[in-house]
Amino acid sequence: MTAISHDELSANVRTQADFRLKFGVPVALVMLATMYYVSPEIITQRHAVEIAMALYLVYTLAVRYFSRQPGRQCARNLVVITAVSDPLFLSTWLFLFGDPATMFVGLYVFTVLGFGFRVGNHPMFLCQIVSILGFVAVMLASPRWLQPGLPEVSHVVVLIMVPLYASSLIKRLQTAKALAEYESQAKSMLLAKVSHELRTPLTGIVSSAQLIEVETTDPAIAQRAQAINEMATGLDAEIGRMLDLAKLEAKRKQSDSIAFPLTHVTDHVMRVLSPVASTKGLYLEMDPRITKPVMGSVEDLVGVLTNLVGNAIKFTPAGSVTIKVDLVADTGAGYRLLFGVKDTGIGIPAGHLSRIFEPFYQVESGSSRKFGGTGLGTAIAMEYVKRMGGLLQVESKPGSGTRFWFEVDMQHPAQNPDAVVHRDAPCVVTGKRVLIADDNRVNLELLRQMLLKDRHLVTTATSGGQALQLLAREDFDLVLLDFNMGDIDGATVYQTYCFGRIDTAPTYFITADTTSTTAARLADAGASGVIYKPLSFDSLRSAISSQFTDEPTEERAEAPAMTLASSTAAGSPAAIPGTSRSTSRLRAVPVEFLDPEAIELLREIKDTPEFMFSMISEGLEDLESTQARLTASMRQHRLPDVHHDAHTMRGVSLSFGAVRLAAFADRLMTISDQALAAERSQLLSDLTRNYAQSVNALRELRRQFSPSEAGRER
Repeated sequence: MTAISHDELSANVRTQADFRLKFGVPVALVMLATMYYVSPEIITQRHAVEIAMALYLVYTLAVRYFSRQPGRQCARNLVVITAVSDPLFLSTWLFLFGDPATMFVGLYVFTVLGFGFRVGNHPMFLCQIVSILGFVAVMLASPRWLQPGLPEVSHVVVLIMVPLYASSLIKRLQTAKALAEYESQAKSMLLAKVSHELRTPLTGIVSSAQLIEVETTDPAIAQRAQAINEMATGLDAEIGRMLDLAKLEAKRKQSDSIAFPLTHVTDHVMRVLSPVASTKGLYLEMDPRITKPVMGSVEDLVGVLTNLVGNAIKFTPAGSVTIKVDLVADTGAGYRLLFGVKDTGIGIPAGHLSRIFEPFYQVESGSSRKFGGTGLGTAIAMEYVKRMGGLLQVESKPGSGTRFWFEVDMQHPAQNPDAVVHRDAPCVVTGKRVLIADDNRVNLELLRQMLLKDRHLVTTATSGGQALQLLAREDFDLVLLDFNMGDIDGATVYQTYCFGRIDTAPTYFITADTTSTTAARLADAGASGVIYKPLSFDSLRSAISSQFTDEPTEERAEAPAMTLASSTAAGSPAAIPGTSRSTSRLRAVPVEFLDPEAIELLREIKDTPEFMFSMISEGLEDLESTQARLTASMRQHRLPDVHHDAHTMRGVSLSFGAVRLAAFADRLMTISDQALAAERSQLLSDLTRNYAQSVNALRELRRQFSPSEAGRER
């Protein structure tokens, strides 16, 4: 089997199954009609023909059904089964239909090459061997083929030579494709990592500037701090665009299609960008005939409008920007909509319009640049529009302004229009019996508290073996297994749990390991899905609600919304755990080492000083013991232990927002034997430094939840 991804293999198997139904069955019927017309004596074999046709129809429908089932192993099995069965069915037709069937012998080559181009050389060779054996058997067994001549021999030669030659072409094609994909992914990953490293210290810069601006009494210093804040905010926006483009080009995840009212998107864009356009006019013109919700991706539509409107505001020193949504056609089942963004800004010269959608392309260059930027806004908008099935277009006149527009088809939801789902408010299923298994006590307790908050009945296991014992004697509605437990990993626990059982509870793996190798292994296991650390209420609630779609749910309680300023100034006292919480006020902490969102999640779980102090203390203890084990494993060059301990460190670090330490542990999780030997001294030094910085930041944060501090606040 060729080394193609699970998603690509499954997609190819589904496509082949659909093609077999749409093309194979009609061809079989044409063959049958031809045989009855050319050879009336075929009627004497009517029962055999009818049985063969019925079997082929059942086979085609069964393959199509199983091609929709999850799991890499299912797709692999279908490839082998169909590579054998397809030529065998063709051989059966040739045997039953005799001389007139010679016009269909070429379908052997068609079938063989189809496997080669869709799923690789190995399945193609298997199909080739079965085809040759099947055709030779037909020539020997059928009375109409008893005297094989040159045409029959030529068919065998073609079956041997053509696939062999095609295999070299397929191999070269796959190599070129893999190289192109690797280069594209490497570029996107580099862009994402560099952008992330830029963003981490930038958060600290913005936080410090905002603190200076608030605390100083000197107007000159306040003005300088405001300038730093504005420039840093602009830089953060450009970094965000770089990350967006990297994610879009890598195609890491296709956005889900949900039902939503268009006003939900337009109001959001207006609310977010109106402050930026405060010195200009930002207007919305919505066609009044657009009254029904539509199906689509909220993220994609928000992404394209935000980029287009942001660019329009940027290049309109004075004047106005208008967002326009027009109804082009109403088919009853959906709308064809025209989205446009028009400004009265500086415009774009005609010579630049053909290249305006290229990444990093800028109309201005050199020392004459006035507006700055990376030239990514329109490129990102184009990628979003393509994903929505449209084409972004532009018209402009220098000095008069620019208009971007695109048309897309958006269907109405099949369900009750009033029951529109919003992605920012996932539903909560309550009262389920949930088993969670994790050998890290901090992660186990955090997950337990999150589930208890949604009123689930929670049972915990601290090892894979204990989880199996509980699964053997108790029934659960849902199972959450940490993938990297020390005694028995989560995948093995799940496979053992499923062995000999008909009904199993929906099971999710929880892991901090985002490598493709682990993703492939978890996909092969066939569980309900994977939840990646750091955990959030949204990811946990979405996973649970997807398994209990027919049960009553309740809307989640909205977390305090962070304003644009607070999200930018993540290190300010108002931003780390949110000033909307009254239980305690936090002083600034070293946010270049801690992620404010992770701290906010801890407070959302249980917003008491006692809980925060206890959890951070346990996290520090876990980090201390894990760092000691990891250091010893690195010094003694025990590579499997290095990978395991690094995974543990990454999981704990992510739970408390220690982003620098988590990023370093992520590198150690996949480090090679040669790299560990060559860079051990430097890696140990980096580990000590990152650990010390992160632990000091956590201790400073914990101090603010100590009983003495809590009493002083009260």
